[in-house]
Amino acid sequence: MCFHIPCGDCLVILYSFTNFIDGVKMVKTVAINLLTSIDPS
Repeated sequence: MCFHIPCGDCLVILYSFTNFIDGVKMVKTVAINLLTSIDPS
């Protein structure tokens, strides 16, 4: 999986960054759900 094209690394970084953002959104959603379920009010 070694692509010798210009800015090939840029695509990998962009892909990893997108996955990272999706992961952060998912964690944030889970955290909000947990806090909401724990909150007695």
